[in-house]
Amino acid sequence: MNAKIRIQHLNFFYGARQVLHDITLDIAEKKVTALFGPSGCGKTTLLRTLNRMDLFVPGARAEGEIWMDGINLLSGEVDPVELRARVGMVFQRPNPFPRSIFENVAYGLKIQGIRSRSELEGRVEEALKRAALWEEVKDKLHHSAYDLSGGQQQRLCIARAIAVEPEVLLFDEPTSALDPVATARVEDLIRELSREMTCVIVTHNMQQAARVSDYSAFLYFGKLVEFGETGQVFTAPREELTAQYLTGRFG
Repeated sequence: MNAKIRIQHLNFFYGARQVLHDITLDIAEKKVTALFGPSGCGKTTLLRTLNRMDLFVPGARAEGEIWMDGINLLSGEVDPVELRARVGMVFQRPNPFPRSIFENVAYGLKIQGIRSRSELEGRVEEALKRAALWEEVKDKLHHSAYDLSGGQQQRLCIARAIAVEPEVLLFDEPTSALDPVATARVEDLIRELSREMTCVIVTHNMQQAARVSDYSAFLYFGKLVEFGETGQVFTAPREELTAQYLTGRFG
């Protein structure tokens, strides 16, 4: 495995409560890694540490190291704004801004200082095409993003995230609010994007993890129980706890 991110001995606390315990894990470059496990097992917290989103929660603190391209992302020297341009995120529910479709996708580009109208138009079009949304919205770019369906809004949020060309894209249960047809489109999109960037997805849906990921990590009570290639984890788990969870004996 060619690792894009190396997590080493990561512990995470909300005040006195420890939610991640000594997590060591490699995230493969330009592959999909799924984090799965029962509710409250720490998978979303682990995901959000990768772009330091949870470190703004009062009382939150992390111990350990998260390395990407020779830089410890938990170092105080890392600018969170710059980090989030490199490590984008798509949330559980679509969260478009109350602006036009075009302005949603152009938002991050403008923050990066791009002002040329022609460059903005080209980058927005490219992002919408990569998010498999261009054909559906090309004639209504200046309509409100709220006019789109839930599945379209989620693909718009993906377009907004990839417009700034991140190296890593995090997905926090991105289809939990979508119908099966929209879910399938987003899953196809994640597979497609993983050819260009590293993808990490949190999911409570084991079938989804099996469908979209190359590697899977099973977490339980904030501990990493098992990690490996998805086919191996789901068909021949090494740990009895993993086998019990996958066969529905708990969780």
